Formats: sequence, structure tokens, C-alpha cells
Amino acid sequence: MAVAPAVLPAPASAGVLSGREFQNLIAGGPEGTTIVFQGGTDKIFYSPSLKNRLRQSGELGPDFLKQKILQNTVTEGTFIGATIEGGKWRAISGIAGIAADADSGHGILTLLQTFPEDTSIKAFQKRDRLYAVVIVEDAPSGVVCRRSQWERLFALKGEPRLTTVPCEFTVGNAVTPTAPR
Repeated sequence: MAVAPAVLPAPASAGVLSGREFQNLIAGGPEGTTIVFQGGTDKIFYSPSLKNRLRQSGELGPDFLKQKILQNTVTEGTFIGATIEGGKWRAISGIAGIAADADSGHGILTLLQTFPEDTSIKAFQKRDRLYAVVIVEDAPSGVVCRRSQWERLFALKGEPRLTTVPCEFTVGNAVTPTAPR
């Protein structure tokens, strides 16, 4: 595949979760998990079991990331990300995978935006899309996430810059607002 997000080596730290530990943290339950970043205005819901249109496609379905993009992927799923920019909610959705870094074994969540017209590899490669990565660390001050900003995949030059922020994990989808009763 012509475009592939880089798997970032994480600085050596005993508290960085391995690929399997990261998988157990956010992919263990059938409901999925929401990562809430400091301040609560930026969230990512990850589900190992939900399927979007791309994940149901034969050519781009299960194991697409492992087979075509990140060979060291330990689990795949879908995500919905939401952030507040300029007072308005912005949502990004797509496929995600947790990979184990080849050198360190650290777990890296890679988020890759998808679109309804992504029905073949050819269609997938034609359109630029956003991507981001997240690494989780159990630090002395509590759980923190090292995360990148959403970047354009076609503009990828080197490794994305990571920002360390406190984060917490909740079971279920805390991104998509529930309908009022």
C-alpha cells in the first residue's frame, strides 16, 4: 500500500502499556471504551466489535490494517472521535488498530479516518484522510496519554509530535450524545 501511518517508537519508560496491555484496556469489553482527554472536550470511542461500512467490505474488512498497513497490529476495530473546535463539535470516525511497536513492544493506537465511498483499496488510496496516534502510560502522577493531533495522511513527513495529557477511560460510548427522553 502506498500510504501507511508510521508506528512511532516511544521513549523508554517502564509505565508504557504494551500492545496486549493496551488491547486489554480498551478492547476487552463488548461495549467498547471511551478515552476522555484532559478537560473532557476531546474524546475517542473505540470498539473492537462494531462494524462500519469499510469493515464489512471484503477487500477492506477485518484485518485490513494488519494485512495492508501495520503488520504488527494485535487488534482492530472502529472509532468515533469528537472534539470541540471554536465552540462547535467536530466528529471523525473510521478504523483503528492497536499495534505493538516492533522495537519496544509499546502499544500504539492508530486512528485512520474512513469515508462511505471507501469500498475498495483503489478508492481508499485516492482520498486523503486524517489520522492520529495515542500511547498510554501509567505515570507516577496517574494515567497519561501521549497523543498526536489529527494530521492529513498525505502530508505525513516524519513522525507526528506527541503531546502528553492526563486521560481516563470509561466503558461504553461517551462520544455520541444520547437522545433525550
